[in-house]
Amino acid sequence: MGAKTGSGRSAQQTETALFFSGNLVEQVQTAVRDHAARHRLGIAETARLFAAVNASATDAVVTAWDAKLHYGSWRPITAIRLADTDGNPATTADPAWEPLLLTPPHPDYVAGHTTVAAAVARALTGVLGTSRIDLHVPSDVTGTTRFYGSADVLNRDVVNARVWGGVHSRTADVDGCRAGTRVAAWALDHYFQPVAKDGTQPSLPTRTAGQDRLAEPKCGDDTD
Repeated sequence: MGAKTGSGRSAQQTETALFFSGNLVEQVQTAVRDHAARHRLGIAETARLFAAVNASATDAVVTAWDAKLHYGSWRPITAIRLADTDGNPATTADPAWEPLLLTPPHPDYVAGHTTVAAAVARALTGVLGTSRIDLHVPSDVTGTTRFYGSADVLNRDVVNARVWGGVHSRTADVDGCRAGTRVAAWALDHYFQPVAKDGTQPSLPTRTAGQDRLAEPKCGDDTD
């Protein structure tokens, strides 16, 4: 599905791969700025939203690159071209294989795009208090803008995009998404909580182990 030529991708799948092949940080900043303007958020609300999103995204970058350098997993281009050296008799090498997108010069696991995007999605749902994120995300690569009303759909598209682009395994994408979600959930548990008018922080609802105050966005861990 990630091959440059001869893949089974549809035109829409190829467009999705290209849509998320550019500068994700720029896409996020533009989308969040647009959200704040359309919803007429005040300066404090806007500052809190940007702080939560960007702190979570930054922590997600650290998490992703720590994992990349720890595990050092092959990218698809290496795994496919050198499949005759992997010790698995079920795989066959294809030395001429090319991905749709240019492969970045760092390891596969975990995927940076999905880790960061999921952290952003989780930060948004946490600060907004709803799974409806209402984002207009632009892409300089395709020259188009996509509307995302759901964190689940955003995560699904970013996970799939990196597979369809031929630059990541699905495992790296899905695990990155799960890691980014957890990173942002931790950040929101410890910071960016509402403050009462008297300056005190309201007590948070009691929860049991493993239970979040808001349902975690899904990571598109299917085989679309």
